[in-house]
Amino acid sequence: MHSLRSFITAGAFALGFALAAPATADSLVPVPQPTPMPSFKIPGINGSSGSDANLRNKVTIIRFWASW
Repeated sequence: MHSLRSFITAGAFALGFALAAPATADSLVPVPQPTPMPSFKIPGINGSSGSDANLRNKVTIIRFWASW
């Protein structure tokens, strides 16, 4: 039983390796160019305001939530 399992595993590995052909220029899909984020202003908790200008060239995570 152990040798059969090893044989099946080796066969599956060989098949996967054979089917994993390298990508060619014809099979690649062009990546669309990113569009700039729209400008925005948002009020802060303490009365200050923030805008997208403060976030330029910085990694930013914007988290949206809703309560309904």
